[in-house]
Amino acid sequence: MFFFRRSNVKRAQRPSRAPSFALPKRRTSVLLAPSNQHDQLPFLRRSRFSALPHFRAHEDEPESLSLFIAILYVVDLFGIFPFLTLPALLVRLGYFGVLLVLSIIFLQIYTSFLLSQCWTMAEYLDPSILQKRNYPYAALAELAYGPCVSLLVSVLLDLSIFALAVPSIVMAAENLEAVVLRMSAGLYNFSYCYWAIIVGLVICPLMWLGSPKHMRGLAITAVCVMIVIVGLLWYCLLDAPAIGTPFQGVSLELPGFLTILSSYSILAFQFDIHPVLLTLQIDMKRKSQVSWAALSGIAITCSVAIVGAGIAAYKFGSMISSNLLLSLPTSVPFFVMLILMSLQLCFSVTVASSAMFMQIENFFKLPETLCCKRILIRSCVLALEVLVAEFVPSFDALMNVIGGTITGPLVFILPPLLYRRIRRMERVHQRIAAEASYGSLPLDLNYAPVELEMEPLLVAKKPHSSPGCWLRVARLLNRLECDISCTMAVLIFGVLATFLSTYLNLFTLTDLFKNNSPCLSNLTAH
Repeated sequence: MFFFRRSNVKRAQRPSRAPSFALPKRRTSVLLAPSNQHDQLPFLRRSRFSALPHFRAHEDEPESLSLFIAILYVVDLFGIFPFLTLPALLVRLGYFGVLLVLSIIFLQIYTSFLLSQCWTMAEYLDPSILQKRNYPYAALAELAYGPCVSLLVSVLLDLSIFALAVPSIVMAAENLEAVVLRMSAGLYNFSYCYWAIIVGLVICPLMWLGSPKHMRGLAITAVCVMIVIVGLLWYCLLDAPAIGTPFQGVSLELPGFLTILSSYSILAFQFDIHPVLLTLQIDMKRKSQVSWAALSGIAITCSVAIVGAGIAAYKFGSMISSNLLLSLPTSVPFFVMLILMSLQLCFSVTVASSAMFMQIENFFKLPETLCCKRILIRSCVLALEVLVAEFVPSFDALMNVIGGTITGPLVFILPPLLYRRIRRMERVHQRIAAEASYGSLPLDLNYAPVELEMEPLLVAKKPHSSPGCWLRVARLLNRLECDISCTMAVLIFGVLATFLSTYLNLFTLTDLFKNNSPCLSNLTAH
């Protein structure tokens, strides 16, 4: 029968009894395309694969900011305004001004802590919020109260950042104009209308940078310039001749209500970091440290500004000008300081505007890399800021309007509201998760483990004994949650301060702009 056997048919191989490590290894013939290599994973969309650390390449890891760099950003964000306007403010308020400054700064630190906690809780509730990193403040408002409040927050945030850039451009241009005017003893005057355009041209290429994580070198350079400015400012203050008696005009009397309200608006304008705080938190390596960055940056800037204000009050007393530069004598260190101040203001505008530009670019769906559309959009917005700066009479004309009406809601109203809402959402989420894990077991997650440990002590003690009463007070505070009570107090303060400041600004807005801008006067003259 072997004559009928097919010669082209291979005999089936018999199973080998050799061990598995002695058998030749076979390679699978299935090759997956790069775009479909994770399609075998169920219940996941391709758009979410980049969020999984297992499938993320090491070279695609985003850059992160350290705590030290974040502190430098906060210091640079405040700029030089506290050093120049705080001395006259403290002299006008008297010794009560120190208490007011410290109170406003403490509230700024507290609300920045609330805002950072809101983002931490939001990541726990909805991890997809990380995809909205270009507009984090509006994303928190959308998570808590819906799209309408998110739109309101976006408008307030953009208005605040845009309005903060205008006084910086005006002041940088005025400083450069003063350098030429004083060095030439009044013979030559290159108007600040042209200097504002030059300042805009200097800021323009800096604006093309991305988020704060791409501006490390800029932050380090800005803080180094700030240190030199503070040294030169203190030298000019100590070298200036004294006018009158030390601390002349500084009294213990309580200032008027309108003076306090106007001072609140200026302080809210000078120490505002909330529009950029969440952007820094997202870019940080350890996001929980952003509160320490805000605390350290505010403490450094405030302490240096108060020391300088004390020296100025000792030298000039009540004769001090609202802008400290107008009270200093002319010297070579003074000219160098003016030029460095203008440079530092350019850096400050660049850092402060990053949150606004990221939100605008997200609206137009632009990539995070440098492209022609980014250059066009940021240059156009900067040109609009320079155009507005041309028609502003002075840099302090907008402080009351910006600080009292626009900055107040972002600093003192929205953070407590968002914190209370997201905290309640977190409790509901924890209760649902616990009941889903343990079936229908009723759990009261409002009680912390500390309260359960305190129960036997409360039962063992007599109802009228002193330790039992203190434990009841502690238990009551724990149930009411002291942080929630503090947020309510800050919320009430923010609502009242914003309403009164806005009411005052409506009647004093014409007085702020009673002096026309030199650029507008020259334009109407021609």
